[in-house]
Formats: sequence, structure tokens, C-alpha cells
Amino acid sequence: METGEPSPSRTFDPGDLVGDLFADRFRILRLVSSGANTAIFDASDEENGRTVTLKLVRPKLAASPSFRNRFDETMRAVASLSHPNIAAVYDWGLARVADTSTAYVVNEHLAGGSLRDMFDRGRRLSPSQALAIGLDVCRALDHAHRRRFVHAELNPSKIVFGDDRRLRIIDFGLARLLSAPNWERPDSVPTHVAWYAAPEQGLGGQVDGRADVYALCLTLQEAVTGAVPFKSDSTVASLSARVGKLMPVSADLGPLASVLERAGRPEHDERSTAAEFGKGLLQVASKLPRPEPLPLLSTGLFDTPAEQLRGPDDPTGGVIRPGGGAPLVLVPLDEPDSDDGSAGLDADLEAGLDAGVPLGAESLDAAADLTRELPVGLSTDVAEPESAAALDQSSPDRSSGVGPVTDDLVITPLDAAADRLRPVGPTGSGDLVMDAAATAPMAVLAEPESIPRRRRGFPWKLLLGVLVIAALAALGVLAMQLFQRPTYPVPDLVGVPEAEARNLVAANDWLIDVQTERSDEVAIIGQVVRTAPAAGVELAEGEPFLMVVSEGPLLRALPESTGLLESEASTTLIALRLQVETVEQFDEVVPPRTVISWSVPGDATLVAGAEVEPETPVQLVVSLGPAPRVVPNLIGRPLAEVRAELEAIQLTLVEVEQVFSDDIALGSVVAQSVPEGGQVERGTTVAVALSRGPDLVAYPDISAAPNFEAAAIVLREAGFEPVLVFGDSLGIVQQVRIDGNEPVVGNSYRRGAVVEITALSP
Repeated sequence: METGEPSPSRTFDPGDLVGDLFADRFRILRLVSSGANTAIFDASDEENGRTVTLKLVRPKLAASPSFRNRFDETMRAVASLSHPNIAAVYDWGLARVADTSTAYVVNEHLAGGSLRDMFDRGRRLSPSQALAIGLDVCRALDHAHRRRFVHAELNPSKIVFGDDRRLRIIDFGLARLLSAPNWERPDSVPTHVAWYAAPEQGLGGQVDGRADVYALCLTLQEAVTGAVPFKSDSTVASLSARVGKLMPVSADLGPLASVLERAGRPEHDERSTAAEFGKGLLQVASKLPRPEPLPLLSTGLFDTPAEQLRGPDDPTGGVIRPGGGAPLVLVPLDEPDSDDGSAGLDADLEAGLDAGVPLGAESLDAAADLTRELPVGLSTDVAEPESAAALDQSSPDRSSGVGPVTDDLVITPLDAAADRLRPVGPTGSGDLVMDAAATAPMAVLAEPESIPRRRRGFPWKLLLGVLVIAALAALGVLAMQLFQRPTYPVPDLVGVPEAEARNLVAANDWLIDVQTERSDEVAIIGQVVRTAPAAGVELAEGEPFLMVVSEGPLLRALPESTGLLESEASTTLIALRLQVETVEQFDEVVPPRTVISWSVPGDATLVAGAEVEPETPVQLVVSLGPAPRVVPNLIGRPLAEVRAELEAIQLTLVEVEQVFSDDIALGSVVAQSVPEGGQVERGTTVAVALSRGPDLVAYPDISAAPNFEAAAIVLREAGFEPVLVFGDSLGIVQQVRIDGNEPVVGNSYRRGAVVEITALSP
């Protein structure tokens, strides 16, 4: 239903609509783009205040009643596609624009830019990032395909990201509706659309979800390599280049290569579905490193609403990190526990270092040293006054026996002081926080007036024992310093040339042993693959040190390819990082696109199982099927002779009709369905027409005819062509000639022969 009123005397210019209230609801804020089919705006939904994307169809496209019916039906169905990776449709319909009306669609606003924006900024994705995008797109496509929806124009500009970093596919339904007229004449399809089209689209064949899979395969290749396979400067060249051709898969794609090879097959029935494509990506995900965040136009990492964040195992969006436990805080024993371990930490952070001290691993060691260095004989508790009588009754050793009670001090053992510090919980960073009260001096001098002073003798034995222990400890330290060998940390030598690595550790006096092995991780010959011990380990002088040096990449065992389909053999070889060279030839036995034989150029002795370096070329000889048959000239030849010759070249002869011929003898070939020199497949049927000889008719008796006209009627019925050469048509027949001779009644003459008659009036 049309809404809104037309502005008087206005024509449709998208730029003039900025600021207008469209359809009595959407305030147009900005013109984003204007194309051949649509104009796209940022708009504000006046009903709920949210920003939306408004797409106006060009009025000339929306003028047809059939388009409007299909538009409403299509958008109603698209609105039911509820999936997190498909752009939501909020509204659609018809509304006035200037002096006309047109169709419009309102989608959710996506401010993260498209994949095309990313490419245009010169950004390329890693295979891991491409895999993550491919998984989300496959989820969306599978959801749509199972509901009989095909996008039919999927390309990098249709893959868009929101502020939440989540991917959406846009223009489901609308893209196919607008592009359908162009595909009736494929040469009128825009070139940038043809770059991502499936082969069957260019051939005008039936299109289903596998066309979207083919387009996604091309898009992922472009994301990693920067190049679109089969891309050309013209639509016709781009479409024709992919028909019947295997999609070239770059080695830069690593484990993705085999998955993309199947998704990009030219034969529709051999291509993956969206679900199969997604499962293939999942199977190779473990072979790739975790992807880095995508370089979107707006990161949205810190602005993403919490409910829209994804778990840390999802590489495509913002991340919800697991909530940390309560912070680990060291507080005095007499400070009350906090109900929320983090509340104490927040208070400490607000108060600064006066209230709390964050401790890392090094600070923990310092805290332990602080506890160990408390002066012996100082108490961590304030002594409560006791009565003299009570003290008199107490034992001299009531302080756990670690130190005597002097006349002027109450002594608490060191273990009890250490127990006054207790952990409350870990911080979010894994460090400890110790309350400042815990770092205050841990000794309180107490001299209660009620405590009587006691005198004791000097503890000579204890002093002597302490001195002996101290002397032994000093001797032990001195011996370690004299006899301990110096140690050095093992440097990180992986990827360093052997000679340079030797120079780096030569001064450490290690016993160096060098071994060699092949490695794909360090493929350059002569570079260090690993060391034992590994980097960072302390190693003393004179200890053994192993360096493993690369002999080059791992060798690949040549697989047996004979009898395999070309696509299967190529995928296997590419996965082994071997180069594939294809030679095609006709074969009467081996089915088409099947490997007849294979070899390694330059070394024909290598067989299956032999090991070769990566990037070694392997040549596949692929069957084109039986050679085409050249049809000979069959005209004028007897049927038996023709049949024998066609059977000799495995063609089938069929007789379709017999015709009269003045030139070809009876029973010989008059015409053939395949012209001389034509090439056909083995087993093709060639149809022929045989001669019945000349078409002869008997000459009738016209002697009873009263005049020329009566004689002419008899002759025409008999198959002759009468001609009055002299006289009157009402005259009596005087003379008759065929080819200059007088015809004989009953004799045979060619049908249509001219009968010359002379007729004179009586």
C-alpha cells in the first residue's frame, strides 16, 4: 500500500531526499550509495529511534505490477529468515518518491563495513580468518537454502559486519529479484556480478544453493590471495572462462585448499552444498592457528553490548571473557572479611597505594622476604593487660616455647606473626593484593605495668649454637661460589643458520652436538629446527647441548593417481604441496576426466611411494574420452557399403526415408544427417535417406479429348505439365511432343515432364 504524499514538481534524485520523512516514518539522514538498481540511505526510524538502512528501488524497475507482486511476496518470505548471520528485514512496501512511487526495504543498520570495503583498503585475510568467515556464511546459506532461498548474487559486498563484529549476508531475495532480467541475456550482466557467478548461471541453467557455494568459494580465495579466479575485463569472458574448468586453488590457502576445490567444481552435481562446505571447513580448522581479529571499519570491541558478545571459542566477534574469581588480598587478621572479594579490591584501587598494594610474582617474593625479616622477639599482637597474679601462675614458656618472656616485652613466635596474613582471593590478573595494614610494622612493644620483671641468665648455649650454624652456612655459600660452574640461558635459535647459532653459543663452553632432520616448520636447509634444552633453560658450562638442523622440508610420498578422477588426484597432490601439470588426450577405454597415467617430469623412474621434495611437479595424463569420429561422404553410395564403413568407426546407421531421385541410383544414399567432415562422439547415430530412383509416371491416352483444355486436365492428373505451344485452347489437339518426341501411351516418363501441344480450331 502506498504511503506518503508526493512533493509537487519533483523528480527522483536520491541526493534531494536527505532530510525528508519517508513513508511517514523514516527520516533520511545520509545518502550512502546510488546504483543502477537501488539507492541506499542511512535513516532514523521515528517510531523507535533506531538507525536503519533504507533501500529504494529505482522507480522504473518497480513500475511493473508483476514486479510489485513478486516484490511483496519475496520480502514477506525473506522477513521470515531469522538467523544471526542474515541481515534482518524490518519493513518493506511501496511509497511515494517525488512524483512517482517505488518499492523500499528497511534493514538493520550495519556499521562495520563489508568484506569488499576490507579488500578495497588493501587488507587480506589469513586462512584462519577466511575459514571463520566461511563458517558463518555457510551457516547462513544452509539456513536459507533449506527454506528454498537462493541469494544468486553473493559477493564480498554482500557480506557485511555490524558494530558487534558479527557477519551478516544482505539483500537476500532483493538481489535475485532485481538481477533476474539481466540473466535472461547474460551478456547484459554487470561485470562485477559475473566475477562471482557459477558456471550454470552463465549457461542459463537452473540455479540452486550450490551457485551460492561457488560464489563463496571465489570470495574466500580473493580474501586470502587478493585475486578472483576466472576474472576478466568483460562479462562474457568471465562467464565463459569457468565453464567446464576446475577452479585453480592457490597453495597459500594451506589446509583450506582441498575444501575449496570441492566447493568450486564446475559440475553442479559434484559441488558441495552449504552444509557440506561448512563441515569441511570445521574438519580443517584444527590444522590452522587461531585467527586474529578481523580489520573491520569499526572494531566495536569495547562498545559491544554484553548480550551480543560471543564466547572465546568463536573467532568472529567480540569476546566474553570468563569472570575472574575474587581477588587475592592479604589483610590483617583483625580486619573483617568482605562479603564480596572484589569490593575490597575496588576500594583499594580508589584509595591508591595508601590502602592496598598490587603484587605480581616478583612482589610475592618480596612479601615473603618481608615476613621472614620480622625481628625476632617482636610481637604482632598488642598485649592485653594481665593481672600480676595471673602472670605469676603462668608458665615461663606460655608463648609456645620459641622465645622467653622478658621483663618488659610480650613475645609472640614468628609463625604466629606469619599467620596474621591470609589470602582473600586472586585478582583478575592473577596477581595478589596485600592490604597496607599487612605491610605495616608487625611488632608492637608492650610494657604493661602489671607485669613483673623477671631476670634470667644469659643463654650462652643458644648463642653458641647460632654461631656454629651461621659459620656452617657461610662455609657452604663460599664452597658453592668456588666450585659451582657458571650457567647461561639457552637463546632462541629456531630459524637461525647453523653457523650463526654456533657463534652465539660458542662462549658458553657447552658440548655442542648437531643432528639433522627434515622439517616443514623450518624448511630452509641449514637453519636450526629446535634445541635441547629449549630456549630459556639455564645450562652450565660443559653440559651437552643439541642443535637439530633442517635438511629441508619433509619429503612427500608420491600417491598412486592412475584411475582416479582428475579432481580427486589434483586435490591429493595439492594437499601434499606438489605441483599439478595436466595433459589431456583421447582414450578409447578410460572414462573422461579420469587419470590415464602420471609421471614426474625429468625422472620417469619414480613410482607410487617414492619420496620427493615439496613443489615437485607431477604430470597427470587425463582422458578426454574416445576421440571424435569424422563422418565420411555417404551420398550416392550403396546402403550396404555405407553401413559397413560407419560400423568400422563405431557409428550407427539408421535409414529414415526413401525419396525419388533423378540423379542417384535406386537404393543408394540421397542425403545424410551429419555432413561430410563433421565430428561426432563415438556411438553417434547417423541418419540417411535412400533413393527410390526417378519418379516415373505412365503417359495417358488423350485422343478422346475434344480440345486442349480437356487434354490438359487429363495430363495434369497423370503427373505431366501440358503447355500450348501453338493454336487455340479450345482447338482440337493436332500434335503432342515430350522432349521433341511423340509420347507413346502407356510408356513411363519423369513426373512433371513438359508436354508440348499444338491445337487448332476446326
